Amino acid sequence: MIPVANSHKARLQGPSFGMFVATLATVVGLSISAHASTTIADGGFESAAGGTEVFAGSSIDGGSWNVITGEVYVDSGDPYVFAGNNSVNLTVFNPDVNNSLEQTLTTTAGQAYTVNFWADAASPNIFSLTENGVTLIGSPASIVDNGFPGAVTNSSLFVDYSGKFIANSTTTNLVFTADGEPGLGTSGDPSVVIDNVSILATPEPGSIGLMLTGMAGLGLLAARKRLGRPAFAS
Repeated sequence: MIPVANSHKARLQGPSFGMFVATLATVVGLSISAHASTTIADGGFESAAGGTEVFAGSSIDGGSWNVITGEVYVDSGDPYVFAGNNSVNLTVFNPDVNNSLEQTLTTTAGQAYTVNFWADAASPNIFSLTENGVTLIGSPASIVDNGFPGAVTNSSLFVDYSGKFIANSTTTNLVFTADGEPGLGTSGDPSVVIDNVSILATPEPGSIGLMLTGMAGLGLLAARKRLGRPAFAS
């Protein structure tokens, strides 16, 4: 009779295997948590009062989003809204100057983040998305001019944009800025509209590698168990 302590079942339930599984579960859990976390408040501008013009030095929604230069308009009409009830028009009143909307985020220094948003425009424009004054990697320098024809439903002409950054502190100022530049085109509508802003923490490459290694190891253990071999060599 094989002693219980030396059986394959005991090996699979022993301290080494238990510690391995616990470590793998922790890595996978952290990775999933990183993908799911978000630090943007009121990303769809739904807490703002639709149909209002907001000037520099004021908040559009009580504190989450603040206008820091120029002025913006909280739009609530089809087809200027991508989803929900509101969007923000960065250039409708001041097309010839920079109009900036800011939110201060709580971030983890050294953590990578991806910012995602939807936008449309009705004239040539200059656009920027920055964090602490630095342009996000991969973010657009202008928003595609698809226009806002009234017969089109409110989401079909918006384009999905994104940008990446690595936080250098626990506080990050995320700023959307646009200049309508109506003189560059023939459209009389200088609108640059943004909606549905979100941000996700993304795992570092090392974390992904560790997770994949752990999953491969767990698969090897399962294969050994099926073949009746010891899970760990003595």
